[in-house]
Amino acid sequence: MIALDGVEDPHNLGAILRTAWLTGVKCILGPDDRSVGLSPTVHKVACGGVEIVPFEQLSQFHSTLEELKKQGFWIFGLSHRAEKSIFEVKIPEKIVWIFGAEDKGLRTTTERACDELVSLPQSDAAASYNVSVATAMTLVETLRQHQNLSGLKKTT
Repeated sequence: MIALDGVEDPHNLGAILRTAWLTGVKCILGPDDRSVGLSPTVHKVACGGVEIVPFEQLSQFHSTLEELKKQGFWIFGLSHRAEKSIFEVKIPEKIVWIFGAEDKGLRTTTERACDELVSLPQSDAAASYNVSVATAMTLVETLRQHQNLSGLKKTT
């Protein structure tokens, strides 16, 4: 599962929906304030992802995260303030990955709701990955850890 904390660019949401589809994500959650919703641009960029992966905007975003914790989900947030990289953590089966806004990342309240903050390695600390790229990298590593390689479908 994915939660998006303030992603506002429809191109990013569309790319995230397509990647979510191809990596087996069951749904995407987002707050109904300060975030993009489904639009024709999102549908076009997602190339079918909107029809496969449910996207729900919530008025009670943080309380939903707390409820998911009670159901046994781990909440991992991608953050430059993380002490561990994605390659140093064992990714649990029941996980909600939270990705932050394009310009600010995760809100402080969202970071506090996370069980673990994780970073992606990069060579320049003064910049950051685009949120849709960071999501794709994170979901592929999650898929790699959760599946044995013989179970993955190969593309040509």
